[in-house]
Amino acid sequence: MKNFLLLIFLTFSFNSFSLEEKTIYMDSPLDLQKSWMEYSSSEEINLKKLLELLSRSSTGEKLIHEARYKAARTGLLLEDVIKVGESSLTDTTLVRKFSPHSPEHVIYETRSVVYISRNLLWDDALLDLAHELTHYVHRGGFNPYADSFNASDFIKSTIEGPGGEVEAFLTECLVLKELFSRKVQMRSNCQKVEDLTGTLSKAKAIELFYFLGSYYDEFNKQLQKRKIASDFPYLKADKINFISSAYGVPYPIAALMEYDLVINKVCENDKKRLAYMQQGPRREPASLSEGQTKFIQNHKSRCEQR
Repeated sequence: MKNFLLLIFLTFSFNSFSLEEKTIYMDSPLDLQKSWMEYSSSEEINLKKLLELLSRSSTGEKLIHEARYKAARTGLLLEDVIKVGESSLTDTTLVRKFSPHSPEHVIYETRSVVYISRNLLWDDALLDLAHELTHYVHRGGFNPYADSFNASDFIKSTIEGPGGEVEAFLTECLVLKELFSRKVQMRSNCQKVEDLTGTLSKAKAIELFYFLGSYYDEFNKQLQKRKIASDFPYLKADKINFISSAYGVPYPIAALMEYDLVINKVCENDKKRLAYMQQGPRREPASLSEGQTKFIQNHKSRCEQR
C-alpha cells in the first residue's frame, strides 16, 4: 500500500442543537448549573461520567452498546472515538487512496469522531452526546465520487435518513423522557412531534425540519433551478423550528450548502487525478481503459459547468 497516495480528506459534520434550559431528573451530587468540564481536571474522567449518566437511560444504554460495537469493529474503544471540542458534532472523514499508475482505481475509507462541546451544562452535554452517538452509530456512509451522488438524495439523507438529524433529535427526546421530569420536557421541542397518544412521531418531526420561514422563497428558487423542487413536498414558509449550528440556517439549506462544498472538493481532486492520467506519453482516446474513459466522462458532467 505504500505506493498509494492519500489525496483527499472530506469532512462532513452533523451538528447538534441544544434544547432549552433544563433540570436533570435523576439522583446526582453534580452541580448541574456548572459546565460538565468542571467535574474534574481530566477530560477523560469527565467523558466517562457523561457516558455513565447517559447509560441510566435505557435508550442511552442501548446506544452506548451499539457505539462500542461499531468502534470495536475498527479496532478502537468508544473512548477513542469521543472527544471534547468547541462544539458538538460528528466528523466523518472520507479518505481516498489511489495509485499514481492507475488513478482511475480508487479505494475509500471512512473514519468518524464524536465531539462534545466543552461549553455546556451537564444536561445539555448529556443530550448532545445522545444526539451525536446517533449520528455515529446509524448514519449511513456515502461516496461523493459515485455517479449516483446528487443534491436531492444528500439533503433527504441528512435530514430524514438513518442517523440523520430527525433520528438524532428523536433520540434526544427519548433520553429526555427517560431522565427528565414532564415539566422539563414541556420546555423542549419534543412535545411538537408527539401524536395524540404522546408517542414521538418521526413523520411529524420530518415536517418540522422543512419549515423555512423567510428563507422559503429563495431556497425554493434554488431547488427549482436545479430541477429538484418537486422532491421536497414538506417545504413550507412556516416558523422555523430547527437551525443548523454549523451554518446558522435551517437544515435543508445547510445540507445543500454542504453538498455544494463537497462537490467543489470532489471536482478539485478529480483534476488532480486527471493530471496523473495525463503524465507520461500522451495516449489517444481509443487507448484509454474503460475505467479511465468513464472517469473523464463523469468529471465533465459533474464539474465542467460549475
